[in-house]
Amino acid sequence: MRVHTWFTIAWLTALASGGAGLSAPADAQEPPASERRIRVQKESTGEVVRRDSAVMADSIARADSLRADSLRADSLARAEATQRDSLALIEQARADSIRADSMARADAARTDSMAMADSLARMDAARADSMARESARLDSIARADSIQFAASQVPSALARRGIYFSLAGGWSTPSGDYGTPYEPGWNATVALGWQRAASRLGLRLEGTYDSHGGDNFSRETYPPVIGDPPDDFVSSNLDVETGAIWSGNLALTLDLLQWGANKGGALYLVGGGGIHYFEAPRLNFTPRIGPGTGNTNRYEGNSQTVWGLNGGGGIAFGIGRAAIFLESRYFTAYTDNSNSDWVPVIVGLKWF
Repeated sequence: MRVHTWFTIAWLTALASGGAGLSAPADAQEPPASERRIRVQKESTGEVVRRDSAVMADSIARADSLRADSLRADSLARAEATQRDSLALIEQARADSIRADSMARADAARTDSMAMADSLARMDAARADSMARESARLDSIARADSIQFAASQVPSALARRGIYFSLAGGWSTPSGDYGTPYEPGWNATVALGWQRAASRLGLRLEGTYDSHGGDNFSRETYPPVIGDPPDDFVSSNLDVETGAIWSGNLALTLDLLQWGANKGGALYLVGGGGIHYFEAPRLNFTPRIGPGTGNTNRYEGNSQTVWGLNGGGGIAFGIGRAAIFLESRYFTAYTDNSNSDWVPVIVGLKWF
């Protein structure tokens, strides 16, 4: 735009200079009327005609001079008008340039402002996200610290091993005199135990139930664990019904070996004593009254509650905060006439 403006100014200036140059020769070719000489001939017959011609020529010269002055004034006026127009165009061009530059600066400032606002928004979003992540991290640390603090408040025995509960079951086999009238059966055991974290010793309170099937046999000696024989017993065929033992035991445990993160795996010994309740024995017998004859009678003895001892061992394998174990013990109860012995082999699960 500026090049066009300066080109217009140069063109108008050249036009004005050309107009002034065109008016100059008219002045140079014809001298002023005062300097021209009119030759006068002294002829009486043409004096009047010559005077009129001179007056006319002088009028024409003055008219030409006035016309030249008018043309020069018009040329100067046009030059001044052209100059004014040129200046106006220059001023307009300068104003347009200033306005365009101002608009460009405004656009640049607006663009910069928008870019800065967008950058600030992204920074705010990033800062908010960072603060959220930091808050989540601090919450996680706080929860972990809280859990750790809560765990530290629990006795160490409860944190690693501590109190545990177990359920188990398996086979139960009669032994000794008790194995004469009874056959192998089954066992169910429930226990509540406690063992300190830094100790290999533990304590266990348990309840057990052993069921043994009755045997069928013929003999002349009455089984002493059944109790005293009936008065009419001489010799009989015996059919013993199922017997049951309810026991409450208090036992100690000793870990010979321990392994695993929570020491849930162990090779251990177990032993103690307890109270055993024997349900009343029941049997059917056939006394021999005579050859080929007989009479079947039902006999029910007396129940007993007696003391007893037990001892054995087992192996456990840790599973997180639990353990699966295999265990066997030998039980002896001090029943009337003869001790009653049995050996359970059980598999169980305990939870710490």
